[in-house]
Amino acid sequence: MSKIINNNSKKNLKKVKKEEVWGKIGDLSCGVIATGIDLVLFFVFQEINLGEYGYGSIAARKATQTSVDDVLSCGIDKEFVKKAIWKAIHRKWIRRNPENKNLLKITQEGIERLKSLIPDYEDLRTWDGHFYLLTYDIPEKQHEDRDLLREYLRRIGCGMLQASVWLTPYNPKKIVKKFIEENNLSGTIIVSDIGKEGSIGEEDLDDLVNRVYHLNDLNDRYGRLIEEAREGTFDKTQIHFRFLSILKDDPQLPFEILPYNWLGDKAYQLVKEVILS
Repeated sequence: MSKIINNNSKKNLKKVKKEEVWGKIGDLSCGVIATGIDLVLFFVFQEINLGEYGYGSIAARKATQTSVDDVLSCGIDKEFVKKAIWKAIHRKWIRRNPENKNLLKITQEGIERLKSLIPDYEDLRTWDGHFYLLTYDIPEKQHEDRDLLREYLRRIGCGMLQASVWLTPYNPKKIVKKFIEENNLSGTIIVSDIGKEGSIGEEDLDDLVNRVYHLNDLNDRYGRLIEEAREGTFDKTQIHFRFLSILKDDPQLPFEILPYNWLGDKAYQLVKEVILS
């Protein structure tokens, strides 16, 4: 009996320790990254020569090498990080230099993994000048399908007006249709073009966009980040993660419809300077 109790105690301790590490990862990354493997990918990836390959797009960057010691310096338990490195290598997301096992390089598969987690800043935002309403009617018994669709709509930058009514300035017809087909979603889903000068009820589109996308709150967060970057409150990695945590919530609307005092691009340029310095 005592052996069983001891084994259970060890399992509980491991679980608690793992949860503590996950909490540290969440704090370190401002909630952008949740697992040790993804943290390893980020640290290997961020050592890329940003000056040569650019900052804005993950897809446009190529991988150079970083040392295991650089990854271990992230402040997370070293044994945990070493296991994460091993798992990332096993999943073919990073690989070791055959001539120097202490050097790591992210693979194209690893970059694809990061693309699914880390948002890119879009400095070119093509807009047709229209707004679109997306409505759906999915039965209550298919609540998992509804939740899946809602999460996808958030991810592609749609803003929720009501539980089943969403707004976006980007035509979602093709990508939503593809998503529905890939996930075998059933139900009625309608995309309506409300034009360039549309309104919903008594609210004009400018006020509606500001409210639905919480632009004032986002702008305040960008403003605080600019102050932190200028004052040197945080190091490069912390500034990078703080920027990404805001960018994950930013629908990256067309520049034409953003408020005149929008600070998103200013924050992006300043963060880029900090990281490249």
